[in-house]
Amino acid sequence: MAIGICTWTLGIDDLDLLLDKVVELGFDGVQINELWERDTPAAIREALDRRGIALLAVDAQRIGPQAGEAPDVAQGIDAYRQVIDRAAELGAPIVTLPILSFWVQGHPTPFDALVEACRELAGYASERQIQLVYEVANRQEVPMIHTAEEGNRLVRAIDRPELGLILDSYHMNLEESDPVAAIESSRDTLSIYHVSDSTRGGIGSGMVNFSAQFEALERIGFEGPVIMECLPPMHDPGSPVASDGNRRILEDELSRSLEIWRSYAA
Repeated sequence: MAIGICTWTLGIDDLDLLLDKVVELGFDGVQINELWERDTPAAIREALDRRGIALLAVDAQRIGPQAGEAPDVAQGIDAYRQVIDRAAELGAPIVTLPILSFWVQGHPTPFDALVEACRELAGYASERQIQLVYEVANRQEVPMIHTAEEGNRLVRAIDRPELGLILDSYHMNLEESDPVAAIESSRDTLSIYHVSDSTRGGIGSGMVNFSAQFEALERIGFEGPVIMECLPPMHDPGSPVASDGNRRILEDELSRSLEIWRSYAA
C-alpha cells in the first residue's frame, strides 16, 4: 500500500519546503489540499516529479458555501468541476468530495440532490480519467453521510464505477459502533483509508485499534492508498499546525505512525 500524507496538516505554505518535509518524513505520496489553489499545475508537477513523490489525490476543503451564502447545488457542482479540471492538469488520479453535502442543504430532498450532484460530477470526472471518492466524516464536520452504511448507500444510489469512498479512522471512532465491520462492509467501495487516532494524533495516541483495522483492510483486498491526516494529540482537528513546537510534535507522531503501520505489513 502506498502511504501518503494530507499536506494541509503540516501548515507549510512554501511548495518546496513542504515537499522536502514530505520526503524527510518518508512518505510515498501526497493528498494535496491547498497547493492546487495557490501554485500552478506545472510547478506542482515538477516539484513532485523531482522528488519522486506520487500525487495520490486532490482535495478541496474550502469550496463550501461562504458564511451568509445560501447553498446552491448548481454552484457547488460548478465549483467541483473546477477542482476536477485542475486535477486533470496535474495528472491526479483521484479527486475527493469532502464537503459537497453542504451545497445541498435546504434542498427539499438533500440526499436525492447529493446523489444527482455526485452522478453528474462522476460523469464529468470520467471524461478526464479521474476517479471521485466521497469522504465519510463525523457529524460535527459535515451535515450528511456520517457512517460507512450511509456512504455505501450513496455509492449504490449513484451507481457509477467512477465513485468510491474514503473511510477515516478518526471519524469512524466517533460514528461507528464497529469500525472493523464498517471497513469489511466497504469491500467494493473503499478507495482511500485515512489514518489518525481518536485524539486526532498519530497511531498509539488514542483508542483506535489500528492492527485490527489493518487486518480488515487486508481481508477485503484493499491496496491503498493509505493517507495519514494526523495532528498533535488533542489539537484542533480542522486546523494545521502553526508553530515550530507543534510541528515537531506532529513530526514525531507521523514518524511513529509510519513505523507502526509498515510493521503491520512486515
